[in-house]
Amino acid sequence: MSKKRKPDPPRLRHWKCRQVYHVYQRGSHRQTVFENPAQLVLYLDRLDRLARRCKVRIHAFALMSNHVHFMFEPLRRGAISRLMQHLQSSHARFVNGLHQTVGHLWHHHFHAKLIKNNAQYCDTLLYIEKNPVVANMRKQAHLYAYSSAAAHVANEAIYRVRHRKFSAEVRLYLDRWRKEFQIPKAGPSLWANWLINPRQASHLQDILANIGKPPAAAKNLAEPASLPLAATARGS
Repeated sequence: MSKKRKPDPPRLRHWKCRQVYHVYQRGSHRQTVFENPAQLVLYLDRLDRLARRCKVRIHAFALMSNHVHFMFEPLRRGAISRLMQHLQSSHARFVNGLHQTVGHLWHHHFHAKLIKNNAQYCDTLLYIEKNPVVANMRKQAHLYAYSSAAAHVANEAIYRVRHRKFSAEVRLYLDRWRKEFQIPKAGPSLWANWLINPRQASHLQDILANIGKPPAAAKNLAEPASLPLAATARGS
C-alpha cells in the first residue's frame, strides 16, 4: 500500500523590506471568486485590517471577478506572506461556507514580482488600475469601485466603499505614487487623465494651474450612477 503523498510545502520567498511588490492571484480553474458587491466590500475590509496588523503598505489594488491585483510594500520580513495567507484562506472559507462546499478557491500560490525601478512601478500601477477598463467592466477606471483608482483621483489616503449594510475603509500609502507621477500632496489629482492616456497626462499639470480647477473626469466620485454602491475617498 503506497504512502499518502504529502502536500507541497509553502513557497519560500526572500522578501525585501520597504520594497514594492506586484502581488496577484486568480481563482482555481479561473472560477469566479467574488459573486456580488457585498463579498467585495467584506474582502476589502479584511484586507485593510490585515495590512495594518501585518505591517504592509498598500500602494494600489484592483479586485476583479476571478482574480486580484495588489501593490504591497512590506515593513517586516514575511509580512506579505502572512497577509495573503490569512486574506485568501479567510475568503475561501467564507465562500465555501456559503455554498457548503470544500476545496480550493484560489489557484495554487499567489504570485509576487519585485518592482525593480521607477518605470516598472509606474507601468505596474497603471496596469492594475486599468484592469476594469481592459475587461470592459467600466469605461473609466476611476469609476470602478473596487480598485484604488478613485482614491488616487481624489488624492486621498483613505478610500471608503459601501454596499447596503456593508462598508470598508482601505488605507493607501500615497507618497511613492505622488513622487513618481509628480502629484501634489493636496487637492484632486490628474490621475484620471493618466489612466486614459499616460502620454498626454504629463503636461496636464500646467493646464490645471491655468484654469484653476480639477478636470471634469475627477469630479462626481461619490456614488456614480452606474455603480450599485457608494464609494468615496477621504484623507486621514
